Formats: sequence, structure tokens, C-alpha cells
Amino acid sequence: MKVILLLALSAIILSQGYGFAYGADGDIVTVATDSSSYEEGEMISVFGSVSDYDEVDPFKNFDVTLRLIAPNGNIVSIYQVPLGGDGSYSTSIPAQGPLWKFDGDYVVSVSHGSDRNASVTFTFVHSEPEVVEEEIIEEVVEISEEELTEGCGEGTHLEDGICVLDETTESAQVSTGSVPTTGINAWVYSIVFTVAIAFAIMIVLYTISRASRTKTA
Repeated sequence: MKVILLLALSAIILSQGYGFAYGADGDIVTVATDSSSYEEGEMISVFGSVSDYDEVDPFKNFDVTLRLIAPNGNIVSIYQVPLGGDGSYSTSIPAQGPLWKFDGDYVVSVSHGSDRNASVTFTFVHSEPEVVEEEIIEEVVEISEEELTEGCGEGTHLEDGICVLDETTESAQVSTGSVPTTGINAWVYSIVFTVAIAFAIMIVLYTISRASRTKTA
């Protein structure tokens, strides 16, 4: 009976000793990023190692769990990252998505088992929208003075860039009534007028003379 108790006590002591040794190695998990700050849209490279990784040990042969934590404490994403033969690991995380709402310090937390943890912090900022400045090019069309004059039309001319009426045309539009006769036209007009008056007087005298003769007879 005593032998059985001693064996059981020895087994308990050994199992506790192994667990203590396993827990004491919790600080050998490492994690790092390729930069201390990122902008929206960039890729975050995360890498590290588990120094006592052993492929044949069932207590150590499993993936690391990676958690990305936002400044407000919310978990942005969780990854299971496999370890290489030498205990190293690496992965890439895109710094974009609906859960990347805040600027500030984000934490990458890595665990290998329940008591093997490590973490690293980086700063994230949203990229400012690119402002595209539109260059307005004003095309200057040169028009010659001849072309401008042609565009003014008949009876007008170009003056200080404005189409104005010609002086002769303006005078013709302002003048009204008959145009006075001068020179030969005036002479012919006076002769015709004199002859017409004389002819009218002769007709009157002839009529009076004829009337007198009729009464005498």
C-alpha cells in the first residue's frame, strides 16, 4: 500500500515539474513588424518565432494564433499561422477594411498555447484623399481685323472692336423729304414752269375772247 502511494505521489510531482518547466518557457515567443507605422492600403508584414518548437512534441507542434486589436480594444482579425521547421512564422495583413475605423496604435498579439504570448504595437493612419487639381487652359483665338470687318456687314465699319454705321449711310437714313435740285435741273425746272404758266394764261384769254364774240353776234 505504501509503495502504491509513493508511486502516485512521485507521478504527481513529476507532472507538476514538467508543467512548471513548460510554463516557464512562455517568454520565448517573439513577434515583430517590418515598420512602426502604416497608412491605409499598405501591407503589414508580421514575423517571429517560437524558439523551443519541436515537431515531434505534441505539446509544441501546433500553429501560433495571431490577433490584431484596434485602439478601442475590438479585435480586427484573427489568424492561425503555421510554424516552419525551425519554429519561425510570417504572414502579411492588409491595412484596410471596414474594421479599420480608427487612427492610432494597433496591437499584434501572438500566442502559442495558453501561456506563451508576445505582442508588438504599430501606428495606423487613414490616408488623405488625393485632390486632383484640374488645370484649365484658356484657348485664345486670334481674329484678324479683316475678318472682323467682314463680319460687320455692308454699310458698317469696325471701330475700336465695334461695328458702327458709315457716315454716308447714317446721313442718308437721317435725311427725309425731297432732295433740292441744283445746276441744270434747276434751269430746266424754271423753263417748264414758265411755259406752263404762259400756256394757262393763253387758254384763259382765249376763253374770254370767244365768250365776248358770242355775245356780240
